[in-house]
Amino acid sequence: MAAGQGSPAAVATPIELRDVRFSYGREEVLHGIDLTVGPGEICSIVGDNGAGKSTIARLAVGEIVPAAGTVRLFGENLAHFGRWNLVGYVPQLPPETVSRFPATALELVSAFQGAGARGRRFSRTERRKRSLDTLGQVGMDSYAARMVRELSGGQLQRVRLACALVNGPELLVLDEPTNGLDRESREALCSLVATAHAERGLAVLLVTHDHRVLGSLGGSILLVEDGRIARREA
Repeated sequence: MAAGQGSPAAVATPIELRDVRFSYGREEVLHGIDLTVGPGEICSIVGDNGAGKSTIARLAVGEIVPAAGTVRLFGENLAHFGRWNLVGYVPQLPPETVSRFPATALELVSAFQGAGARGRRFSRTERRKRSLDTLGQVGMDSYAARMVRELSGGQLQRVRLACALVNGPELLVLDEPTNGLDRESREALCSLVATAHAERGLAVLLVTHDHRVLGSLGGSILLVEDGRIARREA
């Protein structure tokens, strides 16, 4: 079936990796990974640092390309995929990288709205409303005018989550979203992800080394060791 015909994207498989291999220079770090994240499914990838967890997330969103194997988003080969409004991504970034950005929380979310909503045009008023509504969903609307550099780590992660959600995605990919957060901020962020999943029917791919976040989100768990999926736990 040709892309764009037949079943809508909502029933297509959000993520499919088949026999995916990836190398940094001469060192192969992923050795034939198979991964499927179905519609509305939560899948968490855990493992030690250097196991290849974040590489899988980066491959899934097209940030890097595999040396071998196939990556598909919503049934389309990644090389031809263009419906990026369906994908929300919170990459792993040091807080200081984002906090140096000279913008308010509202401006940051608005910027991501423009970048992700390909083929969709909104007036400035509509963009502002959509951004404020999404900040409200993560409890940050009262901080809309606050400069990003003035936010705490937990507040910043909420704003970054709003950036990922503002285009109304069907897939949310989070790479170590709770790094550096205290218990209260970590639990609040996990609660927001769980709520977004429940209310929007999102598929979620979470990369984490923090096992404390897994119980609140549920779903399946993949253990990655030495560039391979060692086992899957329900």
